[in-house]
Amino acid sequence: MIILRNKSKILLFVLIMLAATLSACNSQSTEVDINVQRTGFAQTADAQGTMTAAALPTATATQTLPPTATFTPTQEITPTPTGSTTDSEPGNGDPTSTTTSVVVGTDAARWMSNDPPDKTNFSPGEEFTVTWTLENVGTSSWSTNYYIQFSSGEQMDAEEKVFVPYPVAPNTNVQISVAFIAPAEVGEYQSSWKLTNAKDAAFYDFYIIIDVVEQTETEQPSPTTTVTSDTSTPTVTATPTATTEP
Repeated sequence: MIILRNKSKILLFVLIMLAATLSACNSQSTEVDINVQRTGFAQTADAQGTMTAAALPTATATQTLPPTATFTPTQEITPTPTGSTTDSEPGNGDPTSTTTSVVVGTDAARWMSNDPPDKTNFSPGEEFTVTWTLENVGTSSWSTNYYIQFSSGEQMDAEEKVFVPYPVAPNTNVQISVAFIAPAEVGEYQSSWKLTNAKDAAFYDFYIIIDVVEQTETEQPSPTTTVTSDTSTPTVTATPTATTEP
């Protein structure tokens, strides 16, 4: 009896163990199935998300650029060439102001005549006046700030500087007179002068030549009285005497 009871207990134990094993297997199979389902759900969700993203339009990033600056070129100023004469005459503007260069042409002159002519005789210390005629053959106009100035030779008591008496346009002429005193010694003398513009730049040379000579003696008659034996009125006879003249 005891052996049967023991066998029954063993069989019951085996059945219990078998039941437990089967229960564990079913539980594990259930867990495996749940994990597989979860994995499938996740993959399906990822696939759907990928398909949805592919179906959506791609956003294009637009870069915002700063506004382009418009460059306006500065007007170029070309300097005006100047001639050989002054840009502005002295004394005609404020010395503290800025002046603008102006083309005034070139200075040029030509001697036409002088009165008296060269080699004229004068006595020592004699006063005389020379008038030069000069022509403007340049492209500038000579203002009254132009002048002639003694440069070399004999000044003969003349002024150092004599201004042009009136404006002289191109292709016209001017007469400039200078007073002189002949030297005390006899001989030939030359007085040289320069025509100068308003900027004190000399651009033409000219001169005068004179001769200083001694006074010469000439004979002229002078009255004398001659007495005759006749009682009539005495006859006056002219006898030449020496006199001097320049």
